[in-house]
Amino acid sequence: MKKRKFLSFFILGTAGFLMVSCGKLGGAKWSADGNSVYVTKDLQIQSAMVFTAPEANELYSREELAAEAGEWVRDYNVANGAEAASENTDGKAKLPVALKSCSLEGQTGKLIFDYGSPSDFVGFAKETGDTTHTVTALQAGAASAVLASGESKESFTAPDGSTVEAGSLTKDGYQAVAVEGSATVCMEGTLVAASTGVDAVLDEHTVVTGEGMNYIIFK
Repeated sequence: MKKRKFLSFFILGTAGFLMVSCGKLGGAKWSADGNSVYVTKDLQIQSAMVFTAPEANELYSREELAAEAGEWVRDYNVANGAEAASENTDGKAKLPVALKSCSLEGQTGKLIFDYGSPSDFVGFAKETGDTTHTVTALQAGAASAVLASGESKESFTAPDGSTVEAGSLTKDGYQAVAVEGSATVCMEGTLVAASTGVDAVLDEHTVVTGEGMNYIIFK
């Protein structure tokens, strides 16, 4: 089976963004029912790629889809100096990308990936031609460090729409995600503030970023 089938099926099924509220997905539990990036409290990055083909599926069984996705994952890992594996193993170093789960029901498929670093999310998306987002850079860390690395002064608003002083967002316990590009970003933690470039705040766990640089602060 040629890898181009995996890519063409994804392009077939992912035209446009799906706005999903992580609150509706179970908040911190993240059931991943829509295209989204998930950031855990300890700053691990996962993503869900959910797609529905407009016609009856004639390309894949679940096993074939998992095998094809696993091939992409293994190739990416080898190219980035890791072993030729598609799943993380207890006791071993975390892979740049790992396939956590795969499902295919009717015309709808879902793949969930786990990443060794935020940059691996960006790199793997570029390698596979992922059209579920336009993210070109991703950073996660303590809010004090992420905000200090920004090239310009940002304005922030709280979930209730009030203005938040940037200096108040660097306290201990506050985490941050910097996203360049548009995506639905879900957080295990609770949203504290988002920069004004963010397109939408769907709930206390979900932000839809806009094109350009976006900063999300959570605890």
